[in-house]
Formats: sequence, structure tokens, C-alpha cells
Amino acid sequence: MQTAKKIIIIGGGIGGAATALALHRAGFEPVVYERTPELREVGAGIALWANATHILKNLGLLEEALQIGSLTTNYQFNSQSGKELVNITVDTFELPVIGIHRAELHQLLWRNAPHEKFVLGQTFEQFEQEAEKVRAYFSSGLTVEGDALIGADGLRSRVRAALLGDQPPIYRNFKTWRGLTDYVPREYRPGYIQEFLGRGKGFGFMMLGKGRMYWYAAATAPLAQPDAPIRRKKELETMFQDWFASVPELITTTDEANILTTDLYDRTPTKSWSKQNITLLGDAAHPMLPTMGQGACTALEDAFVVAKCLKEQANPTAAFQEYESLRFPRTKLIVEQSLRAGKMGELDNPLGVTLRNTFMKLMGSTISNDFKSLHAYRA
Repeated sequence: MQTAKKIIIIGGGIGGAATALALHRAGFEPVVYERTPELREVGAGIALWANATHILKNLGLLEEALQIGSLTTNYQFNSQSGKELVNITVDTFELPVIGIHRAELHQLLWRNAPHEKFVLGQTFEQFEQEAEKVRAYFSSGLTVEGDALIGADGLRSRVRAALLGDQPPIYRNFKTWRGLTDYVPREYRPGYIQEFLGRGKGFGFMMLGKGRMYWYAAATAPLAQPDAPIRRKKELETMFQDWFASVPELITTTDEANILTTDLYDRTPTKSWSKQNITLLGDAAHPMLPTMGQGACTALEDAFVVAKCLKEQANPTAAFQEYESLRFPRTKLIVEQSLRAGKMGELDNPLGVTLRNTFMKLMGSTISNDFKSLHAYRA
């Protein structure tokens, strides 16, 4: 049924690479244009929940992901002192939950697509739609023409700005730190993602492949605070010094160079993110806070669904309309859930923190059921 053939993809991160692979498997000719001179994913670890491993299974990559990642069995929430609040069993899901390094997931995706599908060192500037074609212009002077264009170029997407206007994302008064270490705390429970919630701060950790431990911290912070890499570790050691013993242990045993920091943004979900034969995907379409762990997972979902819609609809405009109608309600829900979870983490008043922790203990089964419902989605 498909008539579109060449699909231009702007952005070669996890969403762009997954889209290229899904389209290639569906018989299209996708080409990814990435501004960096080498194809690499920054960051540390992520959890691939069952909704994401479902996509990897459909792409034929699940077994490889299991080999390079670490199987997760439980997701546990605790107070900052280590008292358990909620313990969600995740190894009863239909598909496995995997802890994996972002770079290794990225490599898994792009090495399964032909390398000629990726053109590096090309910064997108603008597009032009004419009849049923779209042209993309790059700062190098390169111009390419295709049947459709997909913007997968992240939070500050140039495709989004050209399509919808250059509205900035919303800073949500949080910054995050991420670290990677070979040290495994004595108190660590194998197979667990463990999160600890305090006053305006949170800390979590999980195993990745190759025996590495990934940890992440978040804290309320005003925008545009100066950041000095040489002070990150000391700052974190002070912030979390009186927390559950595994937390300061992980910070202390992580090399300064392996600690990254990022300010946290999202956007209010709005329709539409498509215009005729151009659409958006992943953070370019629906950036969200990392509190639900769904950023990369929903980008994988997007990739699979947009390829499916393009294969089923002869016209890219109709395909992108269908794609957006399928994806908008779910991604809107997750963006909003992620923001609510972030606001729960902002609580600083001791009474508010006590009430939050009590609520989580009392509502444990409901939280578990909602969590499983979120991850039961099958694209």
C-alpha cells in the first residue's frame, strides 16, 4: 500500500536510530541526518520497561539486549533512611525489564541498520514542502529531498521550531545528576531498582550490564545555577551524607569524570505535532521528566508506530495523522504523570514528606497496578 519511499530523519539518537531501523525493516529508504560528527549517545543508564522490550522483540533485538543489559525483577521505593514504601514486582510482566547503558542501546539499534542510512556532521536548518515532496536544508549547504520528514532531534528540536514556532521548553525546577561506577553497595538487592525519596531530593540506582552500577539523583534547583564539574561530587556528598548508607557509598566511589548533570525540562502536551508530510517523534514531540522512566521507552514506541502507519497508509500526510492520533493520548498521559511525580518529589516540608510516604505505603497495591497498566501497552 505504501507509496512514500525515501524518509528523511533529523536526529540520530535513540528515537532516530530506532525509526531508521523500523522503517528499513518495513521496506522504506530512511536516511538519518545527525549534527554530531560521530554517532554516539551521551548519558548513563536507563530502564527498558516491558512496553519498550516489546518493541525490541518486534525488531528482533530482544535477545541481544538481554545479553548486554541486566535483568530487573523489582522496583522499590524507600524513605531516605531506607524504610520500604512500595515494592513492585516487575518480573511477572509479559516481557522482561532490562537495565542497559544508553550508549549500548544506541549501538544495538544503529548497528542493525545499514550504515549508509546515517549521514553525520549535518546540522538541519530548515525545510520546504512542495507538492508531495519535502526538502531539508543543512548548514553545510547540503539539500536533500524525500517523501516525508521526521524530526527526532530532541528537546530543543530545530524541526519542531520550524514546524510549530520556537517556543522554549519549560524548566521544572529540578536538576539531575547521573553516575556510573563498578562499585556495588553491600546493601544492594540483586535485580532491584531502588529509589529513595527525601525532602526535595531523590536518589536511585540499578544494575546495568557488565557488572556496572548506574545511579541518579535529583534535587530542586533554580535555573541557571553555575556548574563546575570538579565540584559535583563534593556537592552530592554533602547533599546526601545522612541518607541510607548505599547512597553516599555510591557517590564516593564514582569518579568525578563519570558524573553528569542536566537541568530538567518538559513541554505541555499540545496538538498537533505534524504538518502534512512532516512529523515529530520522541523528545521533539513530547519531552517529559524522567520520573516515570519513559523518555527512551516512548521514543521506541513512536518509532515502531510511525513505521507501521507509513506502511499501512499510502499517503504520508494520512499516515502521520494516524500516528499522532494513536500516540498523543498516551504520551500526554505520561508527560502529565511524570510531572505529577516530579511535584511529589519537590515536597520539602517535613509534614508533607511524612504524608507522602504514608500515602505511598497505604496505596502500594494501587501504585503497583497503575505502574503495570502503564507498561502493559503494546504498540
